[in-house]
Amino acid sequence: MKKYKVGFVGAGERSVCYAKAYASCPEIEIAAVADINPHHRRAMAVQSGLTTAFAEHDDWRELLRYDLDGVVITTPNHLHREMAIPFIEKGVTVALEKPMTTTMGDSEAILDAARQHQVRLLIGFVLRSTPFYRKIHELISSGAIGRVVAVETNELAGRGESSTISRRPWRRYERFSGGSLMEKSCHDMDLLNWLTGSRPVAVNSFGGSLVFNPNPLLPDHCADCDRKDCAYRPDGEELDAAGNLRPGCYESDAHCCIYNVDKDVVDNQNLNIQYANGTVATFLMSFNCAGPMATRNFHAIGQKGRVWGNFEAHEVFHYDNLSGKLSRFDTAGDGTGHGGGDANHARELLHMMQDPAYLPAQDAYSGYLGNAICLAADMSRREQRQVKFRYDARGVVSFD
Repeated sequence: MKKYKVGFVGAGERSVCYAKAYASCPEIEIAAVADINPHHRRAMAVQSGLTTAFAEHDDWRELLRYDLDGVVITTPNHLHREMAIPFIEKGVTVALEKPMTTTMGDSEAILDAARQHQVRLLIGFVLRSTPFYRKIHELISSGAIGRVVAVETNELAGRGESSTISRRPWRRYERFSGGSLMEKSCHDMDLLNWLTGSRPVAVNSFGGSLVFNPNPLLPDHCADCDRKDCAYRPDGEELDAAGNLRPGCYESDAHCCIYNVDKDVVDNQNLNIQYANGTVATFLMSFNCAGPMATRNFHAIGQKGRVWGNFEAHEVFHYDNLSGKLSRFDTAGDGTGHGGGDANHARELLHMMQDPAYLPAQDAYSGYLGNAICLAADMSRREQRQVKFRYDARGVVSFD
């Protein structure tokens, strides 16, 4: 049995989703891991259940010396271009965590490199690999609801996700993460592109920071706050009695007040997207949500019927207009993260390494288009105007 050598650039929490799948995969050897923080490398190994040794490096460039079959890049978003292109130029199959990058220029550079060197990329759109969205895609693509007229979808982020975007050291700054929509909901932009089977031609967007705004009545640090019932008060489980980070834990700024911590990302944003095939999509991203119907909701309206569901409920419904029949489908996953998508997505890289002709659906151009919608939406929100897409012969986007 051939063993495929895989390297990791970045050993943060997203790397665990890949490494955990590979720890139980006899066909994959994790050969080397690069991260500037040695504690991250150890945390990745602990949380992933890795029992075999791997080489460790502070500098990601050291991995370019290895004869790798694949590389997983899970570094902060603004570093993706710098780190992905050298591996592409070397001909290594790349799994690049979403979003592709934070700018149109960087995304286009990666897309051009992948096309020039004929290297396949797997962008980290794990939701395409979930039973929930696969069933929705199956129903729509089979014609069960006819031509899709409209789609209404949302991501109602819970306390954990709201805290992550608003308080993590790099995610809370647009220059590093690309903004809340890019970091949190580029998944959803990709899903809309995939499920409508079309390309966006125009975007309108509204939103801003409507929840987590500075409050002069609150201290800057949670330890100094007497609001013991605050939903965003950290539990401190990542620290030991001496205040040191426990093995297997990642540092964060969760001790900072979520309202007063320095940040420039928004917590609410609404989009209207017009597609080339006539479909109109509406998307809402909203933080600080909990309870029934939170997380993600999807509703597609076709000429012959409808498809809808709540991601967390693990069930999809189909209604046929002609017969009046309502069908329910169980979409429970395997228990891994993102509704069963994490393990399925990680195994896509193995499929790519095993079969040189295999082309993943979550490819470089999918990542490019997902980025384009997020950037156009933020442009629309700031400039208070509709943003139109123009495509050249290569499918490269410019905005009007």
